[in-house]
Amino acid sequence: LVYLLPKTHCHEILIDHSVEGPHCGLVPVAAPSQSTTTSGLQWDLNKTPMSFGSLISTSNILRDEKVTVCSDVDLLWTSSIKNSAC
Repeated sequence: LVYLLPKTHCHEILIDHSVEGPHCGLVPVAAPSQSTTTSGLQWDLNKTPMSFGSLISTSNILRDEKVTVCSDVDLLWTSSIKNSAC
């Protein structure tokens, strides 16, 4: 699954672990992020900068039923779909 997360507000993503996961990622779209914060992931970000050539959270793990994401730039959210869901 792929979602665009606009920078205009924080996002709550509800996870259905029977269909999604375990892998997920966040990628800044048009510009580097100076501050991205998450909760509900194996490796949460805390006001973490992200950019190509530096850190991008492309190999994270879904931990909770709800993931929150706040960033200063638009992000792409990705999560894997389990084979049994196809």
